[in-house]
Amino acid sequence: MCGRYVLVHDPNVLATDFDAELDPEVIGREFRPNYNVAPSENIPVIISVDGIRVLTEARWGILPKWSQKASTLLINARGESVVEKMTFAKAFATHRVIIPATAYYEWKRPAKDPYLISPPLGDPYSMALAGLIVESVIDGEAQSTCAIITLAAQPNLESIHNRMPACISASHWGTWLNPDYDVESARELLLARSDLRAFRVDRAVNSVGNNSPALIEELNSTD
Repeated sequence: MCGRYVLVHDPNVLATDFDAELDPEVIGREFRPNYNVAPSENIPVIISVDGIRVLTEARWGILPKWSQKASTLLINARGESVVEKMTFAKAFATHRVIIPATAYYEWKRPAKDPYLISPPLGDPYSMALAGLIVESVIDGEAQSTCAIITLAAQPNLESIHNRMPACISASHWGTWLNPDYDVESARELLLARSDLRAFRVDRAVNSVGNNSPALIEELNSTD
C-alpha cells in the first residue's frame, strides 16, 4: 500500500514539469515542502479538463458509499481489481488522475521500520503516481477525493512491502488522463517502476505531526 509520501516541489514547478495549467484556486496559495503527506490532507493532482492538463487539489482518501465515517477512507485502489470494484470502477473509467510525489514511505514488518522509497539519485522530477478521483460527501460537505493505485512490488522492494504505488510514464500522461481511453488499455499503462531505491529512515515519520527534511535522511546501519 502507500499511506504516506513526500512532496517538495511547489505548484509552479509541478505545473511546468507536467505541462499543466494551475487551477485558479491554487494560484497564490502558500506552499511548504511536505515531508510527511498523510491521508485526509488536500494534495496536488493533475486532471484533464477538455483535453487540457490542470493542476488542482483533492482530498486524499475516498469515502465509500456504504460508510459515512471519515475513518473508513480508502486511500489505495488495487490495480488488479480497480475495474471491478464498485467504489472505483466508474472513476477509473472517466476520472483518472496523476498524483505528483517526490518519494514515498513504506514500513517493513515485523519491526515496522520505515523506509523511504524514491527515484534514483540525480532524477530531479516528481514521480507520476496513478490515481483516480471521486466526488464524496464527508461531514456533510461535497469534496473531490482521490486514491493512489497500487501494484505488486518489484523484487527489489518486496522485502519491505508486497505493494507499491503504480506510476505512469511521461509518454503516457495524456493518454492516461483522457476519459475516452479504453479502460482495459488504461490499466495496461500502470507501471511498477523497477528503478526505485530504498533506505531506512527514522521512526519520527510514524507521527504525522513530524514534518521536516530530517525525515528523509538515511539512517546509519548502526542506528
